[in-house]
Amino acid sequence: MTESTQPTPATPLDVWNVSGELRYVLDFDEETPSNNVIKGMHFHAYKNLRRQWRMRVLAALKGRRPVEPIARSFLVVKRECAGGGLDWDNAYGGLKPMLDCLVQSSDKNPDGLGLIADDNPRNMPFPPFVQQLPAKPGKGRTTLYVYALN
Repeated sequence: MTESTQPTPATPLDVWNVSGELRYVLDFDEETPSNNVIKGMHFHAYKNLRRQWRMRVLAALKGRRPVEPIARSFLVVKRECAGGGLDWDNAYGGLKPMLDCLVQSSDKNPDGLGLIADDNPRNMPFPPFVQQLPAKPGKGRTTLYVYALN
């Protein structure tokens, strides 16, 4: 194994070699769920979970609803949870209820708040950068950083 001579990236944006402007920092007093939890939910239970995340996003915005969505975005998610974190497929899959609340509202997704245009690769060309950190049991949190890409 060789040691890299490359410097450690300063920010998650450096990982993808892109630049952007930080538009939102949203703090939640709960960690995002596991994909395993979501997979086992009844449709109505998932709808309720998505509405709970919508209320969390609204509260974190403190009444500052976006005038227009960010056309090209990049997300950084700092997920603090007990046990050191989830495996990556569960961590990424568990972002869905929160992401559903960030996009524009539609007939299929009435809970969208319009912070970002969409979470498809055209509007969000890079996957969210997820960092999992340890927390004490019952003290999980999520911090979301939303960037507008240049």
